[in-house]
Amino acid sequence: MISIDKSVVKKPDILSDNEISKKLLGIKNDANPGKKITNLYNEAEVKVKLLKLYNNKCCACEQEAELEIDHFRPKNKIKEKTNHKGYYWLSYEWTNLLPICSRCNKFKSNQFPLKNENTRISDNLEQEGFLKNGEFIFENFKIQNLEKEERLLLNPEIDKVEEHLLFLPTGEITNLTEKDEKTIKIYKLNRNWLIDKRWNIIENQIDDIIKIFIEWGEDQKLKKRFFDFFNNELKPDKTKNYSRFRYFIFEYFDIFVVEKLKDMGFEIHAKELENFFNEWKKQL
Repeated sequence: MISIDKSVVKKPDILSDNEISKKLLGIKNDANPGKKITNLYNEAEVKVKLLKLYNNKCCACEQEAELEIDHFRPKNKIKEKTNHKGYYWLSYEWTNLLPICSRCNKFKSNQFPLKNENTRISDNLEQEGFLKNGEFIFENFKIQNLEKEERLLLNPEIDKVEEHLLFLPTGEITNLTEKDEKTIKIYKLNRNWLIDKRWNIIENQIDDIIKIFIEWGEDQKLKKRFFDFFNNELKPDKTKNYSRFRYFIFEYFDIFVVEKLKDMGFEIHAKELENFFNEWKKQL
């Protein structure tokens, strides 16, 4: 998960206030309005913009995959409070839509935990200030205006994710706060498949590093060879899959890579590699 600035992208025209107002007014008195939501939020215009913004990666696990559209605040009845209709009125709200892989979407489902249930926004739209005299106040729908809820789920478009999730050399993620812990648990960000995928990034890089040492040895171009490798593999790039984990490799190269080489018996090579890396990093 990485921080995303959605303000750089114009809201899709298909999610215009007039169109949404008609749809919401027609279902608001239904016993289960979330079930009446049409697929408007999943139209191509919406999906294309979201996928471009997120570099075709899942908002939670950051893998490149066939992505779906998730409602950050669920449109259907929420798991934590069954007598709540769900946040159906946010079903077409641009700031409530995130691209997600099918597995993360399945794990999250209709969960939206809060630190204190008393802060949850009710489904009484008039009382909450979302509907007045039969007209929706769409400005109040924006996710930034819903922060009175003490949510326990990270949002990449609001939270500074970089200050939360901590990646380990094993490929696992550990939490710093209760919100982090819930996020990891709900999306199952430490499922074995993801841990293996992240760890394989390091394994592949170490294999390439050893090959460079073997093939180039004492060649004068050895340093250039490594600089090219660092530029291709380690330079921070948000477009790559698992880019947040890659950032930790870059920022803590000594722990993630150098120590691993030492453990494998390449102490001399590890020291030379560390010197090359530090010299390269200074040039960025």
